[in-house]
Amino acid sequence: MGARTRAELLKIRSTRTTFGLVVGMVLLVLLFVLLTGLLEHASGLEEKSNQHDYLAIGTLAALFAALAGVLVVTSEYRFGTIRPTFLFTPRRSRVVEAKLAASLIAGLVFAAVAEGLAFGIGYVILSGRGIPIALNGGDVALLVLGTLGSCAVWGAIGVGLGTILRNQVGSVIGLLAWSLLVENLLFGLVPSVGRYTPGRATDAVTGSSSDHLLSPAVGGVVLVAWAAALAAGGLTLTARRDVD
Repeated sequence: MGARTRAELLKIRSTRTTFGLVVGMVLLVLLFVLLTGLLEHASGLEEKSNQHDYLAIGTLAALFAALAGVLVVTSEYRFGTIRPTFLFTPRRSRVVEAKLAASLIAGLVFAAVAEGLAFGIGYVILSGRGIPIALNGGDVALLVLGTLGSCAVWGAIGVGLGTILRNQVGSVIGLLAWSLLVENLLFGLVPSVGRYTPGRATDAVTGSSSDHLLSPAVGGVVLVAWAAALAAGGLTLTARRDVD
């Protein structure tokens, strides 16, 4: 791990905003896991697809990983620290690359925390209610590894988006609007197109059995392609634009 990546990781873990994101993520995961596990009828949770979706609540970490990626870029533009950052490292591409690497790692951590809570507590609740586990070892492996990998990529997606837009408020609102509204509408109305969005690709990577989704492998390729395209756009614009 290079010095620039370590510096970016320090920025991520030493800010109060990151702490707030982690706390918000943990509370949201706990809320959904407890409410669903305790209030959902047992017959519903016995179905394999519903049980998968329940134990996959940890994929909420993807949105928080992307927000962390957005903030690691836009905070520097907001507070003006991007100027000394670029002065210290004149090759701007290396700065963006370090932020991408750091956000990939941060995404892994977010996913490990969220999915650890979701799967661990969910498993205990299912067992406590006498509901048999319908997922086999392969399903669990795909769910856990898919969550870790996809959330890491979402961290890079956040960096790409933040690098392109640079404005913190606009980037956060755009990310939330796309993830919570546009993707769901697009998948609901035109599933043949909506399944290629990052959110639905994440569902595919984790092994969701919802209709119209891509296969896990293709979903992974699509998700990485989104991250690569946004990162490439961000790298190009960063090299060409002046810093205000």
